[in-house]
Amino acid sequence: MSAAIQFRKGFILFCCIVVSYVTIAVYKRDVAQGFCDILVRSDGHAQSIAHFKEALAKSQQKWTSNENTVVVGREFFQYLASQLRETAYPGVDNYTQYVVTRLQLKPLRDVKPIRPDFGPVFNNVKSFNYPIEISSCREDNVHDLPRLFVAVISAPSYFEKRDIIRQTWLRQLQTDSLVNLVGFGFIIGRTDDRDTQKKIESESSTYGDILQMDMVDVYYNQTLKVVGLLNWINDHCSRVDFLLKVDDDVYVNTRNLATVVKYLDPAEQSVYGTASDSIVRRDGKFEISLEVWPWSKYPAYSMGAAVLMPGSTMEPLLAACQTTPYFLFDDTYLIGLCTSKAGIAVRVSDRFLAGYANQFPEPCYVHDSITWLTDSVEHLNKSHWASAEFYKNVTSCIIEDLDGANQTVDPTKGIEFYFARSQH
Repeated sequence: MSAAIQFRKGFILFCCIVVSYVTIAVYKRDVAQGFCDILVRSDGHAQSIAHFKEALAKSQQKWTSNENTVVVGREFFQYLASQLRETAYPGVDNYTQYVVTRLQLKPLRDVKPIRPDFGPVFNNVKSFNYPIEISSCREDNVHDLPRLFVAVISAPSYFEKRDIIRQTWLRQLQTDSLVNLVGFGFIIGRTDDRDTQKKIESESSTYGDILQMDMVDVYYNQTLKVVGLLNWINDHCSRVDFLLKVDDDVYVNTRNLATVVKYLDPAEQSVYGTASDSIVRRDGKFEISLEVWPWSKYPAYSMGAAVLMPGSTMEPLLAACQTTPYFLFDDTYLIGLCTSKAGIAVRVSDRFLAGYANQFPEPCYVHDSITWLTDSVEHLNKSHWASAEFYKNVTSCIIEDLDGANQTVDPTKGIEFYFARSQH
């Protein structure tokens, strides 16, 4: 009898120890999750670089307990990660597995997948709110021209840049009937400055071209801004043939853009831009740590300042964003990781985003370029005047033909652009 009593006492003590251990473990997990919630706003959007690296990929995570999960200790994970340092990039699926392990991510509960075949959902890409919206795309098809939506990525306080764009290449797109511009918007985030917000609301009332997202507008939230844009386009512009996404320091040669848009097939599963160097930088503005990205190269992607995407790629890209953990840099994420996940080709031309032009671009530079970077509002304006003078024959582009003779380019003739396919 005494032995049975001793056994019961021992068993009860053992159960108490197990319950205590589990309670402490759950408490630690909840404390850690609570700390993460401090870093992440209630809508799951990271607010700064200090928060982004760890918090962004954990945004809106809801834990489930019905899945088999392997959890490794921090020191052991760091050992495993160290073995990947400066090795070849292993593909988007391995990237996802690495981030899921590093951050111990669990699939979101009760979020409907856009494409169930793309795998578990980690990001609630349908949850974005838009305090200020623009009109949905028009459904008309003017003269059978390609339906184009233009999205300019801007910042709340960049009023002058938006004004000069409205006065220059945007007005030309609207008036020259080169394409069917079915929608246009400046894409900005939220500002905590009340005066700036009032000016934005007034600007929206005047022009009706502000799409504001309910997220803090900082550089390191660009990934969220781009995903939120895709979500809006997918919901409001389902019949668009092409989306041109450009930054507000980019000048657009509307004639060459129209030539490209008319030439490309909107049903083709490709995105178009200018190739990046895919170099991983360990210091400076584009610094990324070995723990966050241990590999020696990024996947092939095009630079995010100017990208052309067929409307047919919106849903698969959004599905890829839903199932691929977020990454700090929006172009690497969207055009490198998510295109690969969605099976979308990346096609590049060095003249799509031609880099920085002279303050007053040369006629041949204008002739050969679809978009280019500027460094000021004045530079944007000068780019417009240089383009106007070339196409009005005020200035001339003179090239050397095969016989060595000089030949003046006819500005009324379209130029053919070749896009080579990049390998992911």
